[in-house]
Amino acid sequence: MAPAELPALSDEQRSFWKDLGRTLKGLVVRKKDSKPVSIPEAELAALFETGFPLPIGSFPKERLRDTFKAARGRHKKHHAIDLGAPRGTPILAVCDGTIERLGRDRRGGIVVYHRDATGRFVYYYAHLRRYAPGLRVGDRVRKGQMIGEVGTTGRSSGPHLHFAIFRDVEAPNPWKGLVVNPYLVFSALVGGK
Repeated sequence: MAPAELPALSDEQRSFWKDLGRTLKGLVVRKKDSKPVSIPEAELAALFETGFPLPIGSFPKERLRDTFKAARGRHKKHHAIDLGAPRGTPILAVCDGTIERLGRDRRGGIVVYHRDATGRFVYYYAHLRRYAPGLRVGDRVRKGQMIGEVGTTGRSSGPHLHFAIFRDVEAPNPWKGLVVNPYLVFSALVGGK
């Protein structure tokens, strides 16, 4: 899939997004070593301007916690946000896009990989109880559409959604490239705590 063209930014907009990228250290990191990286300002703008909702519509915004840099073993980081919710709570697509992969991972259990309409970002939803009925690879989904239910599959200590944002259009497996801190994206979109 070739990425869609991003809208052109004015000098003022470009300056705003460049400043934001510098201010939010660790917004984007390399998955393999957690070192901060930058992505083009137009891509930051496209990500934030999507205005996507939390993937659990009923999640209390004051309970958002930044678990992106939490340790996961000796050399690994969490690189995601965990949203606790009762088993069976609907999980919503955070933006318009395409279902790229449905499957089962050793750690993530039942998972969904959802690519956004620009082709630049992949959203990863893990520990699902099940997919929405009839959901298939290649399906186009709309922002807010139910794509699954909260569960405890994989390595999970209780019902929750493990949600990650990957960016790397050049890699055959985007989830191995760059990761974006969902907490910083969500806290900006919902106005913080």
